[in-house]
Amino acid sequence: MRVYYLGSHHLIFRAHSSSRYSIAALVGALEIDKRLLDLRVSAPVDLTANFVRKSLEKGPTIIAHSVMSTQQDRIYKECKVIRDEFGKDIILIAGGAHASARPNDLLRAGFDYVVVGEGEQVLPDLMYRIMNDLDPSDIKGVVSISTQECPHPKELSKVNLDQYPPFALEKNILGPVEVTRGCPFRCKFCSTPFLTSGTVRHRSVESVEYWLRRAVEKRGFKRTWFLSPNALSYGGRGRRTEKELLEHLLKRTTAIEGLEVFFGSFPSEVRPEFVTKDVLQMMRSYVANDTLQIGMQSASNRVLDLANRHHTVEDAMKAIAIAFDCDFIPHVDMIFGLPGETNTELNASITMCEDLAAMGAKVHGHVFMPLPGSEFETMPPGRLDNTSRSVLGELARKGLVTGSWSAQEELGTRLSSGSKN
Repeated sequence: MRVYYLGSHHLIFRAHSSSRYSIAALVGALEIDKRLLDLRVSAPVDLTANFVRKSLEKGPTIIAHSVMSTQQDRIYKECKVIRDEFGKDIILIAGGAHASARPNDLLRAGFDYVVVGEGEQVLPDLMYRIMNDLDPSDIKGVVSISTQECPHPKELSKVNLDQYPPFALEKNILGPVEVTRGCPFRCKFCSTPFLTSGTVRHRSVESVEYWLRRAVEKRGFKRTWFLSPNALSYGGRGRRTEKELLEHLLKRTTAIEGLEVFFGSFPSEVRPEFVTKDVLQMMRSYVANDTLQIGMQSASNRVLDLANRHHTVEDAMKAIAIAFDCDFIPHVDMIFGLPGETNTELNASITMCEDLAAMGAKVHGHVFMPLPGSEFETMPPGRLDNTSRSVLGELARKGLVTGSWSAQEELGTRLSSGSKN
């Protein structure tokens, strides 16, 4: 029989480079919940069996994964290793975009609980129930093997971002500040509409400034990035730029002594039709970034229309030209192999990459993957032909294009196979 010490429960977040932003926000939500003062939280990059064993010797242990579709294979393998080694002594929790779209897959993989939808409120509630040996089955957004019907994210309440920290200040797990959540545009290759139902919410300027000032004072924060599906939509309903509100955010945050602000660059982006010279000139006077992430996606208006992008190739080229005029280097996102794309249209997108590189822009190339929860979930994955692969490879060797095309093709095939099960 295992003997637990007086130490309370230990929640281990499985840290990974692709989920570190969500972990920072979730640990932040746990930190401010007064019911969880006895909860120990850690986020090791390398989760070893010895680390888990030592944790179990001190008390009940929970392992949590924030699951993106691109991570599923690795996480399923890790779940099996933990189950084989420790059985039911460990409680396994999953959340994130993939978990919200395919919760039953995670349960079949061995997870005890899956958080569907936004986790800032639900995860603390779940942890409180676990720590007090209470049944969590009535928490909306938590599913287990006994759940009769899994909820859809649109059926669940939406989080007020101002009620939660953007990162975990006490644990020093910091990351970009999410200033906007949700997008009113329903791009068919994207799972954001499924997760947020098109509802656009913003963290207030006062909240952003408060947490950044604390991060500077407590942790010596020197630079910050803002997270947003469309940085130029800040403050409004997501359909147009609210320049005054946007400038208010930048003016207040860049006034924090010792802090550099990066806005509109990776890990955020801007929609091309939102870009105007007036707005970029205003941004240039505040932000530290020299790059601007622009989502072009295709060199074909027909393909953009099929993907429900609500902008044209001409909009994107105009945005790129304005970015150059305002002393930003455009970093342009392109997706190859979108559903309905012909070989001629694929070749046009590849040629566009060459043209953009000649202009001085950088291109981030992606091969279409049918993401769970997206409208294109059941569509065939994208593939590059040998000529396109050769051209992109040459551009990549010159440092003009970045991307992981072979890995995305392979992953897209696995995702497509999973959508048919």
